Amino acid sequence: MSKVLIRRAVELLAIAMAVASLGTAVRAADTVEDYIREYPNQQQTRMMNAWLKTSKPGTFRFTGLVDPTETTVVTPQATVDYGYNWFSLSNGPAIINTPHYDRFFSVSIFDMNHNIPAVIVNPEKPIVIIRPGQAVPEGDFTVVELETDQGLAFTRMVVVDNMDEVRELSKSITMTGGDGDMNRAVATFSPEVEQAALAEIQRTDVAMNPDVAFGKKSGDVDPLVLARAVNLGQLGTPPDSVRYKVIITDDSGAPLKGENSYELTVPAGIVHDGGYYSVTVYGTDNKGLIPNPQGRYDRTTYSSTPNADGTYTVALNPAGEGVNAIPTGKDFYAVLRAYVPVKGADLTLAVKRLPTPGSSEQE
Repeated sequence: MSKVLIRRAVELLAIAMAVASLGTAVRAADTVEDYIREYPNQQQTRMMNAWLKTSKPGTFRFTGLVDPTETTVVTPQATVDYGYNWFSLSNGPAIINTPHYDRFFSVSIFDMNHNIPAVIVNPEKPIVIIRPGQAVPEGDFTVVELETDQGLAFTRMVVVDNMDEVRELSKSITMTGGDGDMNRAVATFSPEVEQAALAEIQRTDVAMNPDVAFGKKSGDVDPLVLARAVNLGQLGTPPDSVRYKVIITDDSGAPLKGENSYELTVPAGIVHDGGYYSVTVYGTDNKGLIPNPQGRYDRTTYSSTPNADGTYTVALNPAGEGVNAIPTGKDFYAVLRAYVPVKGADLTLAVKRLPTPGSSEQE
């Protein structure tokens, strides 16, 4: 081979390597609008790549009881066992098999743009995930079509003092297939555009309606609304399976402070039989669970006592004292989740500030 041909071969190899590198980073139009549109893909890919450092595509990994060390996802729920399975359909469909569980158990399917085409609650048959044009295998399946090759199968199994049972059942949550190409392109932007876009995404003075925050397919949700929703609670789902209410202020409009005491009242009649409510508290600094000596991060239908009218009173204070209490201790916000929700039910919570136990403060 001549020196000219060798040099040309080297040049072509360099070009091929440069093109291949676009699988992890590409340059998009450098505008705030484009960054906002890219944000869900960026965050999904970040989470996927972190998970792939210790796990194989197409396999489930379970968290056990979630605690403050769980940083894979922002605003994780406590008293559940999460299952993560990042997969790829580039080689063909994937099939999920699940066990029967007599409490709340869901399988959510996400694509890389944070669309959620399906949330299957207490699945009764296997789930097959396909890309457009792929043939559905023979059999009786719940069929889910994905917009991207890569995606996430995310399971939530509520734990009610039965972690051993949950751990045994999780052995039956398996995927066949899903081990295709995991390379996912992510657009890059200038620091100036990124800073301006994040300032818009992370605004706290804009009211959010969680019922319209997440969609099943591209175009269901305004890009800025979706970006803000992903920032506040990645892996949130549409309101037909779970409804959310984010609580960042008390009834006077003041931000929730770690040194103060509050009493929340959860309304009655917000979930159907088989569903449940939860209130979980997060630090405003990291959107994570707040460490506390009691190891208590939420209250749910299963761990709280209702009032006579079906409402629930939840005490929030530094010491974690009082009825259905959750410790705080630093500036925080809370999220109400209604699983198997009643459509149209009012999720508004009363949030009353109280004197801190043991202090001389007056109302």
